Amino acid sequence: MEQKKISNFMLIFVTLIIISVMIITKTVFVLNERHEEKLIYAMHTKVEYAAERCYLDNKCQGVATLQMLYDNEYITDEVVDPITKEVISHDLEIKYEEEKIVINW
Repeated sequence: MEQKKISNFMLIFVTLIIISVMIITKTVFVLNERHEEKLIYAMHTKVEYAAERCYLDNKCQGVATLQMLYDNEYITDEVVDPITKEVISHDLEIKYEEEKIVINW
């Protein structure tokens, strides 16, 4: 009996397919990670901006909380972690130090 040989074309084709799948998988993971980072950045920026407005309007003093921002209507919707979809605690401490907002996430 004669054994069938695998052609060089077939080896190259299978190798290219495997490499392509690996590259595509890595790219999808990197893009997903970047997307999640941007979502978290947007959430942080939203809270920081609202807190800064509250401090500059002198409605927040010393250590503020996320609840104070809700009460003063600087934030109207609940702040939700975009990745885990959990509501951020209303007791989140926010400070205004040296003209910067410091949040204890």
